[in-house]
Amino acid sequence: MVTNNPGIGDILCYDENRKYRFIQLDTFLAGTFPSAWETLGVVVLRKGNQVTVCSKHNESKKFMEVFPYIVTGQVLDGAEHTATLKLHGSETFEFKYTASTDEEFVEALQEFLTEHDFTDWSAYLMDGKVILQYDNYTSSEYADEGITWATGLTLTAKQDVDFPEKVSSFLRQYRDFGNPIWNLGRAKEYYYNDLENSQYNPTTEVTQMRTLPVCWPAFCGTSQYREKDYCLWLRQKYCSDPDNPKIEEWSKYLEDLTFSIPCMVGMASRRSGEIQLSAAERLKNITYKAADSTFRKLYPAFAYCDEFLEGKGRLPIPSEFFEAFGNVTYGLDGVTRSKADPINRSLYAIGGSAISCANNFFVAVKNVKGTIWIAINIAFLAGSSAYAIVTALPVARIELPMD
Repeated sequence: MVTNNPGIGDILCYDENRKYRFIQLDTFLAGTFPSAWETLGVVVLRKGNQVTVCSKHNESKKFMEVFPYIVTGQVLDGAEHTATLKLHGSETFEFKYTASTDEEFVEALQEFLTEHDFTDWSAYLMDGKVILQYDNYTSSEYADEGITWATGLTLTAKQDVDFPEKVSSFLRQYRDFGNPIWNLGRAKEYYYNDLENSQYNPTTEVTQMRTLPVCWPAFCGTSQYREKDYCLWLRQKYCSDPDNPKIEEWSKYLEDLTFSIPCMVGMASRRSGEIQLSAAERLKNITYKAADSTFRKLYPAFAYCDEFLEGKGRLPIPSEFFEAFGNVTYGLDGVTRSKADPINRSLYAIGGSAISCANNFFVAVKNVKGTIWIAINIAFLAGSSAYAIVTALPVARIELPMD
């Protein structure tokens, strides 16, 4: 059934004239769907006359396909200088250069890479910085000491600059405590188990709200992995009878650890979502010149999302992501036409990619130094590294009414 007043779970389509149309939740039937129409995605948020739609498909992407190092220490006096380079476990090579500008230094560095057949490496200038980059990044091993180093120059992994320690901590803050729960249903299922991990099953006395949730057996003081009860303080805070905790009291504790809106603190404090979106917009088009002289996208997750709705797509911002997907139930009991949340019911109906509350997804945020925009992958339970292969889920906003 076609609707001009779409809500969460309604399906976005192109009609035969490439105009947007919406089909109401749970009314899509493949056998009666017009052959000239195309399903595109599902409505995940609506605010007034603005709807946010997620793509029918999502894919696992890297934030970066490359591993860049910022090069410093070059002497730009027009005289010859010598440095030593070891690139990802190669033998050591002397690098002789003569340069008066960073542009000349980069040219000499690229000539060195070509001369020694480092076809997977490139050198270029970006934002006034000299970048030496491994172009086929696959894992964090490239940052290991002894893999890549230099004497006479300083190589600093760009991620150490752009992603300083605890860069994602603001994403995990909830109220006054620390790391939030992004999906309460998933958290109750996951933390109900007796978890040996000390992050969720403390090995020292709990005397204040922790930055990570405590599993149910630890909360009760009955964990098989601990000889001592470390969570009496929590039970005194949440239980009417601390010696006989109830599951609903533990659930209330988890509810207090759940993300709230508005929730932006720390680095993202009071920043406008529109400012975030406009700043993130530029990342999808940034390219670098590889050693083979081809230009490649520097940020694949952003570039992938840009393909949705013919250039309207993007990564979601954290608050938007939480509002849209904080209550999805796929990943708990599965999904069918008659079960699970409205978003996943519609994705299932049109053959799309499920939004699982057990997966990690990229969101777009500004880093602490305000220099570039980054994607941080978040689980529905906590935050994690930005340099992993993570699900990129394109979203787009559409203004109503439509032509």
